[in-house]
Amino acid sequence: MNTSSTRLILYHTAGCHLCDEARQLLTRIPEITVEEVEIGDDPLLTERYGTRIPVLLQPESGLTLDWPFTLQAIQQWIGPIQ
Repeated sequence: MNTSSTRLILYHTAGCHLCDEARQLLTRIPEITVEEVEIGDDPLLTERYGTRIPVLLQPESGLTLDWPFTLQAIQQWIGPIQ
């Protein structure tokens, strides 16, 4: 049994219904670990992601995936999970 998981960061902000939808999609992929980052707490993150959220980031590669995304798009973006 493999206990490792793919780690992703979800950039979001309070009151964002699209961010809520993204969270629901992510719960359907048990092989990932998601760290949530509130962009409203950091002016640089607000500037970078404010009009793009929700945004997923693969910290290992630096790749991002902007909304809108589907479950299938997320799975293809992260690639095969060992």
